[in-house]
Amino acid sequence: MGSILFIALIVGLVAYWANYRVKQEMDDNCEARKATINQHENKNSMNQNQEPDTPGLMFSTLNNLGCQPTTNDDGSISVSYQGENFLIEFGGGPYVRIWDPMWSGMRVDDPELSKVKEAMNSANFNFGPTVVMTAPDEDGVIGFHSRCDIMLHPTCSDNVPYVKTVLDSFFRIKEQMRNNYQQLLHQQTEITRRRRPIGFTANHEPENTQEQ
Repeated sequence: MGSILFIALIVGLVAYWANYRVKQEMDDNCEARKATINQHENKNSMNQNQEPDTPGLMFSTLNNLGCQPTTNDDGSISVSYQGENFLIEFGGGPYVRIWDPMWSGMRVDDPELSKVKEAMNSANFNFGPTVVMTAPDEDGVIGFHSRCDIMLHPTCSDNVPYVKTVLDSFFRIKEQMRNNYQQLLHQQTEITRRRRPIGFTANHEPENTQEQ
């Protein structure tokens, strides 16, 4: 049993380091893009009042990824990527918010909800995208969604691979959340297995009351 727990610990540490590296790379990429965008805006200070066509840039970027995006009436973009449906909103300038909406749900009275929340919080600590929950609907169902805020600008030459990396990260955070949940279940199983009722002795033998 000790060797199994040791292996599980090593696997967990490797997964944590891999996730940390992914987050670090995304953070570094974001900082580099901010520097590029700021440099461009400083060189074109006379045209700072002109808003970049970020929705159009995102639309063309998704097309270059082989997707088939559609523009909604409110200006947002809906797109399917690797079988998942994403919603993309724009906050003015180069700022973009990407949603992976309602990819799962569970009832508010589900006894496993506390473990799911713990798994979610741990995943949010390690990754770029953030998993969020909505308030229960009229049927008592809580929805799970993921979102990520990025910057997109025509001066950045890596928009296509950058957006692809961001979209791929949505799948990784869900996988990490599932792994966290499985680890919590395993820990609970181990605790339950080791727990014994008070006064119980495994090797107790009944007394021999037969007279000799």
